[in-house]
Amino acid sequence: MNDAHAASDARLQRGYDVEGWAFTFCKAASLALIFERYTLLATAGIATVLYLVAAGYGVRDWRCWVKHPWVTIALAAIAGWQVWLLFLRR
Repeated sequence: MNDAHAASDARLQRGYDVEGWAFTFCKAASLALIFERYTLLATAGIATVLYLVAAGYGVRDWRCWVKHPWVTIALAAIAGWQVWLLFLRR
């Protein structure tokens, strides 16, 4: 009975892991719906600011696939590129 229970727990945990990914994409889709054309600019800019604030509080263990400090540099560059594309390029 323990093997069946362990298998059931492992299957349920995998389901929660997959749901976590689904929730991530649900958040991304919601932001795209709200910001439309400015989604990349808004999300990169907000993430940059929030990561800088987190760093100000001493947090250095970030869950983004790009690690500290490169995530902040990359997101700031993306936000800058989007400002150029959307507002400054003629």
